[in-house]
Amino acid sequence: MIHQEKYSTILDKKEFLKNIIAQLKAEFIGLNSIIDEIQALLSPWYFFPEAQVSPTIINLWGLTGTGKTALVKRLVELLNMKDCFLHLDMGEYAGEGGSWIKSMFTDDLEHFHEIPSIFCFDEFQFARTIDNNENELNRDKMRVIWELIDSGKIYYEPNGSNYFIKRAEAAIQMIGKCIRKDAILHEGQIIGNEKEFLSIFSGYYFDCSDRYGQDISSEYFLSKDFTEGIKELFEYSSYSDVEIQDIVKGCSLTELADWIFKGIKKQLTIKQLDLSKALIFVLGNLDEAFYMSDELSPDISADEFYEETAKIHIADIKSALKKRFRNEQIARLGNNHLIYPCFNSEGYSLLIQRNLQRISAYIDNTFGIKVTFHESVLKVVYNEGVFPAQGARPVLTTIKQMVESYVGTVMCYIMEKKLQVTSVDWRFQVLSYLISFKDEKGSILDELKLTPKLRLNDLSKPDSDDVQLHTAIHESGHAIVAALTLRIIPSMVITKTVSNKCAGFCQINLPEKLSTKGIIRKQIMIALAGHLAEKLILGDENISTGVCFDIDRATELANRAIKEYAMGNDPVRIHVESSDNNDYFFNQEKYATEAMNLINTCTSETIQLLNRNKLLLLKMAQYLTEHSVMREQAIGEMILYYGTESWLRTEEFIRKEHYFRFKEMVQNQIKELEKIQDDFIPDYKNISEYNHSEVLEIE
Repeated sequence: MIHQEKYSTILDKKEFLKNIIAQLKAEFIGLNSIIDEIQALLSPWYFFPEAQVSPTIINLWGLTGTGKTALVKRLVELLNMKDCFLHLDMGEYAGEGGSWIKSMFTDDLEHFHEIPSIFCFDEFQFARTIDNNENELNRDKMRVIWELIDSGKIYYEPNGSNYFIKRAEAAIQMIGKCIRKDAILHEGQIIGNEKEFLSIFSGYYFDCSDRYGQDISSEYFLSKDFTEGIKELFEYSSYSDVEIQDIVKGCSLTELADWIFKGIKKQLTIKQLDLSKALIFVLGNLDEAFYMSDELSPDISADEFYEETAKIHIADIKSALKKRFRNEQIARLGNNHLIYPCFNSEGYSLLIQRNLQRISAYIDNTFGIKVTFHESVLKVVYNEGVFPAQGARPVLTTIKQMVESYVGTVMCYIMEKKLQVTSVDWRFQVLSYLISFKDEKGSILDELKLTPKLRLNDLSKPDSDDVQLHTAIHESGHAIVAALTLRIIPSMVITKTVSNKCAGFCQINLPEKLSTKGIIRKQIMIALAGHLAEKLILGDENISTGVCFDIDRATELANRAIKEYAMGNDPVRIHVESSDNNDYFFNQEKYATEAMNLINTCTSETIQLLNRNKLLLLKMAQYLTEHSVMREQAIGEMILYYGTESWLRTEEFIRKEHYFRFKEMVQNQIKELEKIQDDFIPDYKNISEYNHSEVLEIE
């Protein structure tokens, strides 16, 4: 039977945690599922910490700016556990600077001993123990972290720098001087050569610098300062005040020095710090799993980023971890891996909306003026501030720069003009803010025009010049060949980016989860298409140097297909120049020729495809010279209108997730074989009618 007090405590905790979870969901955008998972994982720790024999580990992985650290810190705050919380940035401690991390854990965290606590190891990817070449890194000083994650129990030998050890050592030295001066301790009081004793101990204190307001006297060893120091030296609960005083009264100075020395030795013996009641959050970004994290361009759709991060699962995380940590360490992290999706467009819009509402509420509370931000303000902040790979931080700084920085100007204008304003309508139009000041009846009293600095707007405007036309022809070649070979429409084509990484790009949609010989051939054609489109339209003399990346890609794919994936005439692996391993074949010339033939075949097919669809290529390039971007729907419509492939009139484009139709293929083969064999095999429905003896006779 549950004790009533315990029962009430659990119910109170349940209600308290429920309110915390609701508060977190209200504050953090798009993280409801993550918050629910955290609640489920931390509940056993929260309700029954005393039953926990090792720390609860919760791993949070995601792109930067998605709210991992902020969520943990807010949770700690709402749990009222800031005094039992430690946040460590592993990027700071993983290098040589982490040599003192064990002493910090053991000497400075003793107040966490055997009590529920929360640890947050942030940027955990930097605590790697394996380098990019799969070599072990020397991270001996970081073992304490893995001990904590594993069992929560840390064994250590004190370093001798403990404050009370130093004070005790000083006391022993002074007692030695007193003995040499013939001082005598009797019943806790100095009775021989008291003057020398007072002189030697005049500036000494054990626990408190002012000795709790008492001067040094002949009865110092019975004083509160000495008693409290002894308690700390022998670990606080070992002795009471009376017990200490009784020991002192029975000691000579020599015996007292020996007793203090025992306390020093006790401090220096191997100790155990028990942090098994801890809740540990491991936070990080794994580039190996979040491969899209390097794409810093704001031209990429937030929704497409969201879809990509939503596909990442625990197997991807463990595979990424394997490139940074040993298997045994990955096992210690457990299976509680929560994967943060990045914000989608709706999430970013909500983030901006909430912050605009926050600014409105501040102005209303401070000045009594209601500010309404028009949808156009949200849109321009979105366009200027959203970099999908970088999360919320660029958006928040953009709001400061584009909105908050103008609040002072707006309020000063109202005061200088002495306007009786009750509401403000704030909108963005024609590259400027139009701010309308209204009275209580809604009539416009005055208007103010401000021109915010748009950092990305000008960069993404089309130039409509020969350079952009060149880029448009190149990227149109990629898009058309991708759509007509894969029969999957690209997500977008961009011919002027705000990034200096490239002039333009085409975002291809490849089939998911499986790469086949047929797909690799089509990828080679797509890679060659930009170069061949330039050559077809502009002539051989006007091919740009930008084609080198595509040529590298096509060459790599062809060589891998033949030499590594065994997709040529011989199913063998030709992957290295030489090796001590007899498991490889070496005939480079033959297979290099085969890879070259694959390139030539793909080149020929791509040229034919582009020639058949030359008008489509020119029309798309023309559009992309006048516009910087073309998205999926527009691409599909243009290809359907100008494309010449016969299947475009009878078949539809397919989605990348529906590219493979292996089930349908297998079912068709089964039906064909069943039809052929119907005349030779007994009806399966009646096979059970044969008895065993008949079957034996037939055999």
